[in-house]
Amino acid sequence: MNRVLAVCAMLVGMAIMLTSARAQDSARQRESLALPPDLMVLLQAEMREITTGVQTIPVAIAAADWDTLRETGESIRSSYIMAKALTEEQAAALDLALPERFKQLDADFHARAGKLARAAEARDFELASYHYSRLVESCAQCHSLYAQTRFPGFGPVTEHAHHH
Repeated sequence: MNRVLAVCAMLVGMAIMLTSARAQDSARQRESLALPPDLMVLLQAEMREITTGVQTIPVAIAAADWDTLRETGESIRSSYIMAKALTEEQAAALDLALPERFKQLDADFHARAGKLARAAEARDFELASYHYSRLVESCAQCHSLYAQTRFPGFGPVTEHAHHH
């Protein structure tokens, strides 16, 4: 029961961190990713796989399913599709097309997934929970900067008309 409460507390903490990350990033200039269609398809496929993995993690943490947690963290760390499917030409085009800030966020995200996998190997519930919360924070930070069209909730706050 303590672990269930800890997971709930972690989720509340993540919501607070996401709000903080959103406030910090709202002051930054947002950039869009202008990728060729073939690279955009691969990136979208990668994001779908990451979403599945990220959704698997809290259940694995709550159940102390260390093998699933380690495997998922490792899969995210090593990339599901992009690193395996890119041709040399696509990799070069991607490197030129992506902003440096995106590349840094992506590198940090994948490194964090590796740390999550190491926490799972150590069977460290608290550390795994921490790395998961930071992983999700990384998602929100990148989406708020580069994917507002896909995630309009990260856009500027607009006032709604007041109705009675």
